[in-house]
Amino acid sequence: MPELDPATLTERVLRLSRSPPFDTMPVEDVSLIAAVGRELAFPTRTVLVHAGERSPAHYVQLAGRLRVISDHFHFDELAGSHPGIGALSVLGRVVVPGDVVAEPGTVLLVLDRDALFGVLEERGHLARSVLRILALKLLEQRRGKRPEPHRPHAPTTSRLDLVSRMLLLRDAMGLGSDGMATIAQLARVAHARQCKAGAPLFNPEAPADLFLLLEGTMVQATPGAGERIVQPGEVLGLVEAVAGVPMAGRVTARTDAMGLVITHAELAENIEDEDRLCFELIRTFAAEMWFALTGARGETDFWEKPGAQPAVG
Repeated sequence: MPELDPATLTERVLRLSRSPPFDTMPVEDVSLIAAVGRELAFPTRTVLVHAGERSPAHYVQLAGRLRVISDHFHFDELAGSHPGIGALSVLGRVVVPGDVVAEPGTVLLVLDRDALFGVLEERGHLARSVLRILALKLLEQRRGKRPEPHRPHAPTTSRLDLVSRMLLLRDAMGLGSDGMATIAQLARVAHARQCKAGAPLFNPEAPADLFLLLEGTMVQATPGAGERIVQPGEVLGLVEAVAGVPMAGRVTARTDAMGLVITHAELAENIEDEDRLCFELIRTFAAEMWFALTGARGETDFWEKPGAQPAVG
C-alpha cells in the first residue's frame, strides 16, 4: 500500500475522528485506522447498502452528502449528525434498516470490513481500545434508561463443574460456540459467590466484576430509571467490567442468592490475552448499540474471521 501524503492523512483523521465510535480514540490510533481506508467519488446517486443488508464498510463523508433512507426510521439525523455510518453494522454484524445513499458529487473515505478488521487484528491494542470505547458509549447510551436483562433466560443448571460453568457463561454472555477454548479459560477463573438477602453485590468505589446470577433474585436500582428484579440467568456488570468503571446505582440481594463471579482484573487479563474474546465482545456491544439506535437486529451468533464473507441478514 503506497504511503499517504501528510495532507491526505490529516484530512482523513480529522473526518474519522468525528465519526463514532472512533471519535474518542487517540489521534495516533485514528491515524492507523484512517491509513487503511480508500477514497471513492460518486458522480451519480449511488446506493451503497440496501435496507436489510449488513454494511460492507464504514463510510466517512469527505464531501457531498451521505444519507440513510427508510420508510420506517428517520435516519437523516443519524447520518447528518456526524460524517460517517456503517461501523456498528460492520462490527456488530447487524443489518441496516434503510438504504445508505451517496448523493451526486459525494466523496467518501471507505473503511472496508476486511481492512478494518485486519488492522484491528494486526494491532491488538486498537481492538482493545475499540472495545473499551464501545463499552463506555454503551453505558452512556443506557444512562437514565431502565436496565434490561442481558440475554435473559433461566439457567438450565446451577452445577459448578467446569463444563457447566462453560455452558452457563457462553449462553449468558452471548459468546460464539467456536471459541470454546476462550470460554474454558473464563470458566476456570469464575468462582461461586453466595449473597445473603439484603447484601450489596458491588463495591461502588471499584470497577465492577462480572456476576452471573444462578439462584435467588436481586434488585437493581439505577439513578433516573427506578428498580427492577434480576432473575437467574442474567449477567450484571459485564459492560462496566470491560470499561473499568464501577456499577451505576445499587444491586442488592432480594433473597439469599448464588452466582458466578469473574473479577474485573481476571476479565481484563483474558481480554488482553485472547483476541477472540475481544472480538466477540466488540460484536456484542456494537450490536446492542446499533439495536438501541435503530431497532434493527441481525444474525450475531457466530464469529467471522476478517477474510470470511459476511452473510446478508
